[in-house]
Amino acid sequence: MKFDIQNPNALFPIGSVAKVFNISVATLRLYESEGLVLPQKSKGGHRLYSQNDIKRIECIRNLLEERGLNFAGIRLMLSTIPCWELKPCSQEDRKNCDAYYKSLVPCWMVENKGEKCKNEDCSLCPVYQNSSDCSNIKVILKKYWRSYSDEK
Repeated sequence: MKFDIQNPNALFPIGSVAKVFNISVATLRLYESEGLVLPQKSKGGHRLYSQNDIKRIECIRNLLEERGLNFAGIRLMLSTIPCWELKPCSQEDRKNCDAYYKSLVPCWMVENKGEKCKNEDCSLCPVYQNSSDCSNIKVILKKYWRSYSDEK
């Protein structure tokens, strides 16, 4: 399931995305309220989905329907991404960020963020962008653990 477009920066309205996945607009809003997807908003407040968001929705659908995970399971899986490595943070930032110490949700969902991320649009962050494909999560973790092991 892909959008056949020329422009990789194109954004798609919520209704079009819902049709492609044969789900309701309310379901996409639920994914957003559960912290699983972060669509951009137009000046008028309409949700717009990038190709990365569409890949993420495809992943969410697969995890829910074929793998049997629920929203909490998906959030827990996404919480394992070492955001402090993908977007290098100082020790000071780590000390002041719940995503580093105690979060069971993805970094974009934590309330107490370090200074580096506090005022950022998480939908544009490399951590969110690079974790849109389910298969990427293991790759991300392997890179982190490899670099961690090399430090020891």
